[in-house]
Amino acid sequence: MKNIIGLIGGASGRELTKQIQKFGFEVALISGKENEPGSEIAQYVLATDLNNSDEIYTFLQKLKVEHLIIGTGHRFAFKLGEILEQKGINLNINVKASKIAKEKKLFKDYISDKGFLMPAYASVSDLKSMPSLDTIIQIVGLPCVVKATVDTMLPQKAANKENLARAISEILNSGSPVIVEQFIRGIDVTVFVSAAKDKANALPVCYYSKAEDNNMKGFSSNEYWKEHLSPEIEAKVKAYCEKLVIACELEGLPRVDLMVLPDGTAYILETNSVGVTGVNERHAAYCKGTVLALRKQGIDVAEIAVKTALIKFGIL
Repeated sequence: MKNIIGLIGGASGRELTKQIQKFGFEVALISGKENEPGSEIAQYVLATDLNNSDEIYTFLQKLKVEHLIIGTGHRFAFKLGEILEQKGINLNINVKASKIAKEKKLFKDYISDKGFLMPAYASVSDLKSMPSLDTIIQIVGLPCVVKATVDTMLPQKAANKENLARAISEILNSGSPVIVEQFIRGIDVTVFVSAAKDKANALPVCYYSKAEDNNMKGFSSNEYWKEHLSPEIEAKVKAYCEKLVIACELEGLPRVDLMVLPDGTAYILETNSVGVTGVNERHAAYCKGTVLALRKQGIDVAEIAVKTALIKFGIL
């Protein structure tokens, strides 16, 4: 039987399936619903709720799949990966590290302890235990950025106490705890980092502004400096991202989002332990600013994600 690689690809499923096949392997695609990207070209497909771990393990076992690539940052994929790993399936990511990165407050505390620079922040888990608005403002200042810790809503910028109160209430009502973060005016960048076997290699810096491209509430059109960093500062930012990924024991193709001042001071905003590698409507603005921007430089992030996984598996 030809070697088969398991895949949970989510929105990036088609690009990842094509790359796995390009490297000479068949694909056993696990999708959370019918007709997810990649279903039309994968050799084997199981469409089921990702919580159905027994059904999924049986599917992989019958196909004698030993290696699974997780190409989506969905928390259910991480939970499933943890179960499958315990059953002997090799994963392309460090699930424990990915779960830490998924929780914004936990990750901020984690990297702060490791000495990485980030905006000042305060957390709000519910209205009952919420610090006073004055206390929050004393910590982070105004304006500030209000974020859902589990991505139920896009971040918002609050210019005053009234905006802050409204944003916190809206996000709590969406079902997520809140992070209120110091607003840093700088150059908005994002960096993919290929990480396998204790080695990290940052891809070229991408200039992508989530606030601008997603018309996020409270942000103006001239919010950030538009110029690019110098080659010397870009190199320092890339090295900083590599250091972060290694320190956090992330594997695969994580993506680090930063706000960088013109002098090179870099603030870590957040880290997605599994960066989106496909081109799709759901991530249209993001894909234009990162995936497609790198393609113009001859870099296919889906190819790098798969290659990094195969190196970790020891089959490339």
